[in-house]
Amino acid sequence: MESLKIAIVSDWFFPKIGGIETHIDDLARNLLEIGHEPYVITHDYRYLKPYKDNFPYTVRRFSASMYLKNYHVSFGPNQLWKINELYKEVGFDITHVHSMYSPLSIAVANLSRGIRGVPVVATNHSFYGNPKVDFILGPMLRHYLRRVDSFIAVSTPVAEDTRKLLGKSMNGRPVVVVPNGIDVEKWRPPEPEEREKTREMLGLSDEIALLYIGRMTERKQAHRLPFVISSALKLSGLSKDKIRLIAVGNGAMRPKLEENLHITGLAERTVLFDFLPREKARELYWAADVVLMPGMLEAFPIVGLEASATGRAIVGRNESGLSDLIVDGLTGFLGNSEEELSQKLAEVISNGDIIERIGREARKRVEKEFSWKVVLEKLLDVYKTTLDAVDGADRRYILYRILRGSRG
Repeated sequence: MESLKIAIVSDWFFPKIGGIETHIDDLARNLLEIGHEPYVITHDYRYLKPYKDNFPYTVRRFSASMYLKNYHVSFGPNQLWKINELYKEVGFDITHVHSMYSPLSIAVANLSRGIRGVPVVATNHSFYGNPKVDFILGPMLRHYLRRVDSFIAVSTPVAEDTRKLLGKSMNGRPVVVVPNGIDVEKWRPPEPEEREKTREMLGLSDEIALLYIGRMTERKQAHRLPFVISSALKLSGLSKDKIRLIAVGNGAMRPKLEENLHITGLAERTVLFDFLPREKARELYWAADVVLMPGMLEAFPIVGLEASATGRAIVGRNESGLSDLIVDGLTGFLGNSEEELSQKLAEVISNGDIIERIGREARKRVEKEFSWKVVLEKLLDVYKTTLDAVDGADRRYILYRILRGSRG
């Protein structure tokens, strides 16, 4: 495919840290590396300043009159006017918006396809679920997403959720599953000396190291881990001094996690960190034996990719996109409930051979299915199919050019 100028749009980007932000950064870097021109378009994150943009690709930030701090979203007519000027200046070939629930993504999708005549691909990174305001939000989303030409979902469950949400408004538009990608050279299993060094840094000897990385919210269920682990220890017959929990992250449920650690007597066997730079996370994976992912409705977790790529065994919940990544019993263990999670964890911590075997198979699967080389091929195929399917400028674009006197 010839070099493309690609607008990558979302409310959610660095300096905010999360799965979508990490995916956009990786995507832009990989597109740049193979000869394309990615431009990340986002807002100014005024409440997180000061920060510096130091990326190998172009990042354009646009302030808006409305900014919802708690949700990190922004919108306003002046913002869109400036983005429209950028589209005229650059001449994008395709727009790739991230999250169907980002106001900026939705607005730019309509600007791109409706005003500039530039095809739009939208990646859905999360579940819609059953919000209380569905009677308002659902029709709005179906209306404003009608300008999207093709949809991508990061996992099979998210694809099903997307089709359910859009219903008849899909109007023949495809929803293609393209998972998040991972740099398998950077995210690799440790050499023996690297693992030994990282374990020494954490004060680990021969304990089984259990690792949790992520936000501590109700949906992520990190606060329930003390009970999952306590039950697993009872089932396995192991004493608590045989394990060490390393928990990384923060959020509304962190105080509850700390409370539950004391209730279960696991506080003294736990090391707690706040959010850490992504580079530091690799060292924690290297030190760990098992990565715990108790969260429900995970769309397609970056943590799962990183853990599998570094050869770690995962024990997580099945009701999520994690089931696209993990083959139960082969590359990890999945449970349908908290009780099943404890049973699977008990099985893993009782047998070191299982931990090593699962880690090896997880690494093989990631290399085969989820490396950026593989994911980019799928993504570029969606771009090509979308560009080929676009049938000329739409009527709004023609009207816009007439009104502007054909000045662009």
